[in-house]
Amino acid sequence: MVTFTRSAPGTYDAATDAWTAPVTTTITGNAIQVKGDPRRYRALSLVMTEALTLLFAPTTYGETPAPGDAVTWASVVYTVRDVETNAPDGVTITARVIVSRP
Repeated sequence: MVTFTRSAPGTYDAATDAWTAPVTTTITGNAIQVKGDPRRYRALSLVMTEALTLLFAPTTYGETPAPGDAVTWASVVYTVRDVETNAPDGVTITARVIVSRP
């Protein structure tokens, strides 16, 4: 089981001179590490030894990680760099997620 975490900063309201609380969204599911595509890594300017590809199936049908999300894999925190979804009906059922160390 893995969890992708997306953090969005709060927004500023000039009328009240206050910030809203930051919002954190999580996407959970199962993942396995699969062989990465060296050409895709090069296109993303990633180093093979610092990046990996995960085949991810979300627990909640349709949830999809996005570039910038964070995930911990083998006790190391990675950042999502690219997502290729498998969505035959327009809703994600699996995704190939390329991550790298920040």
